Amino acid sequence: MSSGYFSKRDLYASLRRLHRARSQDPVEEEYRGWNWDKPPLRPRAYLGLGVSEVAYRYCPTMRDIYLRRMGVEGEKNQWLANGELVHRVFQMVSEDVRRELALGRSGWEAYEKVSRTVYRKLKDIGVDLAKQKWVVDLYKKLLLRFSADEWVYYFSEYRVDGSMLGLSRNLRVDALVETGVVIEVKLGKPHENYKRALAGYALALEANYEVPVDYGVLLYVSIANGGKAGFSWEPVYISTSLRSDFIDARDEVIDMLVSGKEPPRAEVCPEACPFRGVCG
Repeated sequence: MSSGYFSKRDLYASLRRLHRARSQDPVEEEYRGWNWDKPPLRPRAYLGLGVSEVAYRYCPTMRDIYLRRMGVEGEKNQWLANGELVHRVFQMVSEDVRRELALGRSGWEAYEKVSRTVYRKLKDIGVDLAKQKWVVDLYKKLLLRFSADEWVYYFSEYRVDGSMLGLSRNLRVDALVETGVVIEVKLGKPHENYKRALAGYALALEANYEVPVDYGVLLYVSIANGGKAGFSWEPVYISTSLRSDFIDARDEVIDMLVSGKEPPRAEVCPEACPFRGVCG
């Protein structure tokens, strides 16, 4: 795990450590996304699943997925709201800087122009500038980074069709580097399920473009006391075992939904689950 101001140089330095893992444990051909029409990748049903439905699963019995598919609306708790806000800020800063660069301004000129509108833009999307100082800090830090190097061209929510794998036709990858590195932005602490999500995106990208996607990066945003936003990142080799784990999880969800049986309520309901108050 690395921390600090992430840069393209930092990214490549982190990924170099994974080359040996790939050489010692290469991805098995049957787990390449372009083999979507053959077992084990071929899905038992095509239900348009989101990567989050397969990878994250708030509920250990998958009752959250069942309720969502039945049309039950969950509650947007503070953790989920903050997570959405982080992604919104990444997208806003990327769009703002790219627009200025497209007009012929230098990185520094883009920074100067956009920085004058930070508070107004955040207030317009409902940010409480007094209580959510970390959002302002996040915006400013991303603005500085995106104005300084090519990162701005990668963080723009890359859309990919996952339907060949039984996933949604409109998957959204947080960022994609030209060398085939998929990046997922998460708020909070590391979790093994996040690596599973990277495998899902890699498989979908391979299914569409038939080029290997062997590496991923989990970029974590943290909120510290005093309203400061911090960054750390974890390079991930998207191995055969990680891909197999995602496919097994996908098949479990498909089997549950196709069976039509309502999953039981979990013995211990996770606090972050949006269906916690409506599970019944």
